[in-house]
Formats: sequence, structure tokens, C-alpha cells
Amino acid sequence: MTAPGPEVQELKTLTLDTREGFKNPAAGIRLGQVRLSRAEWMHRRTDTYRFVDAKTVRVTMNFHVTIPQDALLLKGEPGHEQSVIPLMLLDKSILPYGFRVCDAQGKALPRLLDDECSLLEFHFLEFLAQTICGGSIPDSLARELRNITESRDMNGSVQYETLRAKNWTLTDAQARSLFGDTPDELSNLFRVSVKVFAGCHLLCVLVPGGPGKECMVEITSDAPYSVEHRWKKAWIPLLGWVDWPFTTTVPVGDPRSYHCEVWVPAGVEINPRSTGLVPTPPVPLTGRLGRCCYHLAAHNFAPGRDYELRLKFRGQLLGWLFATLVTCLTVLALLLTANSLATELVNAKIAKTGATGSTTPALNLTVLLTTIFLAVGAAAVTILAKSSTKSHALEDKMLAGVRVAAWCIPLVCFSASLILLSANTRACMALGFHVLIVIQWCLFVLILLPYVIRASHSVVSHIR
Repeated sequence: MTAPGPEVQELKTLTLDTREGFKNPAAGIRLGQVRLSRAEWMHRRTDTYRFVDAKTVRVTMNFHVTIPQDALLLKGEPGHEQSVIPLMLLDKSILPYGFRVCDAQGKALPRLLDDECSLLEFHFLEFLAQTICGGSIPDSLARELRNITESRDMNGSVQYETLRAKNWTLTDAQARSLFGDTPDELSNLFRVSVKVFAGCHLLCVLVPGGPGKECMVEITSDAPYSVEHRWKKAWIPLLGWVDWPFTTTVPVGDPRSYHCEVWVPAGVEINPRSTGLVPTPPVPLTGRLGRCCYHLAAHNFAPGRDYELRLKFRGQLLGWLFATLVTCLTVLALLLTANSLATELVNAKIAKTGATGSTTPALNLTVLLTTIFLAVGAAAVTILAKSSTKSHALEDKMLAGVRVAAWCIPLVCFSASLILLSANTRACMALGFHVLIVIQWCLFVLILLPYVIRASHSVVSHIR
């Protein structure tokens, strides 16, 4: 939305005695004017994203503003005026839980109600239409504009095309000017405003003080986060084979400078091959990459373009996973050893049955192998149990498939001990160990696969 022409900007100071003053059409005109000039009074915006769990992101938006000289004022107690600041657009759907607006000291700030915002937005749309048409507009068109600002979850593009298609008893010249057959700045502003207000309300905050005062406004809300719908098979990212995408839209044109921080849990890292802003703005930007935080600072976005911050997350695959791989190889070596000694182990059991109280070295080996398998199984349980202690829900979900595969290692150990204790023939013991060896190889490949895929991606990226 670009700034209107001079006829829209010529506004005088407007102070309302009570909230009933929002019904005054001049209030809607003033609010729209202030919103359009936001690049002049909003100095900086900082968005911070922190993961509450695997499905929720806590979004904190900080706005550094100077109350504009033409702000809409609401009288309170003597000497306690409040300025109406239209900070951002908000979906008309129900506000998410945890939505909070406060100042720099953490004191809650009131905001305008939805019906108040819709009335102000209607008066602004009506004023734009009247300005473009050069006079009053038909009552039927005014009612339709009112419906647009009152309704919820409307498709703005469809609503605008419906407006264009209807006959509003306008002259041909008025219709061409209003609906952009002869495009100009105001008709384009009307088109964009109709589309925006069909699905959004202005979030208007009441800030203590009058024009010229600098202040900070902080908005915190919890937003849903999910990546499963991006994949045809949700189990693929859960095995830790691929990176999880994170995308957010940068508010182009709002502040003079924009900062974004994305924080992930300690068990998750941000892929250092992040693409950053797309498309790249025509001015320098800085992005600081780390394991747990990505910070981006950008200034003077080009108007009329859409920017997205695209990052990739992945589990760190450190610590416990290395110990699990070592344990996996140890179990595989024990299985191969036990399989090669299957004949001696069975003969030892037969010898013990046939000779009272006799022991053989092979029988001692059976006891030793059984003890080792049980010990390795217990160690694997300890490693995996500690890996899930105090971990973040996002990390758990990213590495869920890898951990499921790792939890099969102690099962293999205990199965091998049962074979050693119960198998009475060489064929039965060999078959059991062959099955466990195949299973263990599969587990080793599944656990190692994330390392291999990431290493191959790194090589390909480096070559490119």
C-alpha cells in the first residue's frame, strides 16, 4: 500500500473524547493516513521466534515507534491522552492463545476491539472511494464495503472482483477510476485495501502519550508450526535424513530497519547453508549463523516485492548417537563371534548334560558371551534413556525415527542371550544368529544414514 495523493494527506489534528468517537468517519480517515505513513514513524521492528514444543512457536514482535504528529488521540484522565497506533495487520480469525500486548516495562496495553477496527476500516474505504469518484458513492456500494470489513475469512481477491462486476449506478468515468481501468495511485490503493480488509483487521494499540513520544510496543503470541504437510510421507523427516524447513514472511515497507532472530533448542541446529532472504534485497544485509540462533538485519527493503526468510533445521546427531553407533558395532562383532562359535557352544551344552558337574572352556565361553550381551544391552538402555532426558520436544520429534531404530539394539542383545541359553542344536543357534546379524546390519545402516546423506549433500553443495 503506497501513500495517497495530497488530497488524502490534508488532515487536521483529531482528538476523541470517548470511544464512541470511533464512529466518526474522520477517525477512520485519520487511522488510514497514519497507517500509510508508517515508514516515517516506525523505526525498527524485531521478530523473535522460539520453539515452545514441536508444534508451537512463540513469536515476539518488538516495535520501536515515534507517535506521529497526526496520530488519532483518545482522551483519558486529565493529562493522560492515549494515541491510537495501527501496528500491523491481524487475521480476522480468533486470536491465538497467549496473545499479549505490552510496553517496554511489561505493562499491558489495551487495543481496539474488532468491531471498532472494522468501523474505522469501513470509513477509510468509503473515503477512498469518494475521493476517487469525486463525490458521494451509492448506498449499496457503501453497504458492501461495510460487509467486507465486518465479515470473517473472506477471499479478498474474489471480493474485489465481485465489486468490479456489479453495477453500482456509477458513471462510466467513476467506474473506470475506482476499479482501475485507468490505473493510478489511488485506485491501486483502493484495490489493495479491499483485498486486505476482507481478511484482516488493523491491530490498533492505545499507547499512553501524545505526538513526538518514542516508545516500544511488544506483542507476544503462540503460533502453530508443522512440517508434516510438506512431505508426502511424514516418516522421512522423522528418521533424521532431511532438514526441516522454516519460512516466515518479512514485513516489507513497515519499518526502516528489520531484525529477525530464530532460536532453536540446544539439540537442534540451523543448517549453515540457509538461503536467507529470497529474493535478496538491493542493500547489504547481515546474517549471523550459529547452532542455536540465526540473526538477520536488513534495511530499506525495495517496495513492491515479497521477501521470505527461509531456514533449515536439523537434529545435531551428536553425543549419544556416537555412543549408540559404537554400541551397535560392538553388538555386531559379538554376534559374528557367537555365530562362528555356534558348534562349540552347542557341544558345551551337550557335554554338560551328559557329564555330571563337568565344565568345559566352551561352556565358560557361553556364560561369558551371555553376560557380555546382557551388559551391552543394559548399557544401550542407559545411553538411550539419558538421550531422552531433558531434551526439547522439537529435537525428540526430529530424531524420533533414529531413536526408535536405536532402541532395537538392546532387544537384539537380549534376544542373543536367549539364543545362547535355549538353543540346543547348531542349526537352530546359527539360524537365530543369522537373523540377528541381518537385523543389526539394518539398524546400523539406519542410524548411520543421516551422517552419510548430510556428508554427501555437503560435498554436492561445495562442488556447486
